[in-house]
Amino acid sequence: MLPHAYHRYFLWIAIAATFCLLASQLTSVHRRQPKQNPASAAETAESLVETTALRPPPASEIPIPRQIWQIFFAPPGIKTLDKGGTYASDWISMAPGYGYTLMGDEDATAFVDSSFASSRPDITATFHSLRNPAQKSDLLRYLLLWHRGGIYSDMDTRPLVPVEEWLPPAKRREVGLVVALEWDVARDGYWDENTRDVQFCQWTIAAAPGHPVLGGMVNHTIAALHDVARQQGKALDEADFSDLQVLNSTGPMAWSDVVFDEIRRRDPLVEELNDLMDLRSPKYAGDLVVLPVESFRAESSDEWGLNGWRKNRRALVRHYYKGAWKAQG
Repeated sequence: MLPHAYHRYFLWIAIAATFCLLASQLTSVHRRQPKQNPASAAETAESLVETTALRPPPASEIPIPRQIWQIFFAPPGIKTLDKGGTYASDWISMAPGYGYTLMGDEDATAFVDSSFASSRPDITATFHSLRNPAQKSDLLRYLLLWHRGGIYSDMDTRPLVPVEEWLPPAKRREVGLVVALEWDVARDGYWDENTRDVQFCQWTIAAAPGHPVLGGMVNHTIAALHDVARQQGKALDEADFSDLQVLNSTGPMAWSDVVFDEIRRRDPLVEELNDLMDLRSPKYAGDLVVLPVESFRAESSDEWGLNGWRKNRRALVRHYYKGAWKAQG
């Protein structure tokens, strides 16, 4: 065979080999591509929806602002707050993306005057007349949540789980008030004749601004405080309040009555406080949710996962009961 014939022969062999190799690779790629039928496409879409539902909703879609409020009114003889003895850093770390504000005496006065002096002078006058730091703190938390919204929690509380996990993301879009039981006779037994069988705590509350329960509580508090003073024939800044009168004017007993009235109005199946006894899961009434007693009243064993009676129910906040509110009038 002539040399140029050899060249043509091998050239055709090379072209044929290259074509076969390309065809083989294309076939392999085609086989690796799974066919997408309508069912798998629907499953993919459903999975995407589920993943999106787990993400925290944007601020524009939630009623309760991402804001933490705490209050410190210095007791007699104490001028500054020992921040090392508080849990402010825990609240900040457990609520990334949230604002955090600690309200002191001067900040509180400025907030109340700027927010209510012209629209509700009865509020500013009442606030400035209170001598008991506990009553003043009680009223201020209701005013902050009513006017600004967010999460209020006492200085002697510590979050155990991230704040964004308190409610499912979908519920965050619906809920405008989060409360929890502080006392449940089904769990705690009887303690005091003045304690309700079911009572709501007010050391931790989350609310949307303008929520009717907070507005109702502010009005109840103003009326109750002046009623005690009127019964004594004194001005409010001269009135003396017993522990029970504190509880029933600004404290958890008054708060429980106002919250329950709203739940009963919304839910015809709830006729009395005892209908909320032994609550084992969140109960929704419109945009209001009631959490079980362990939610904001965690115990030391909850921090280590050792509390057997919870039966996998989740404790969210621990209250250390360091506040001394009694006999401060």
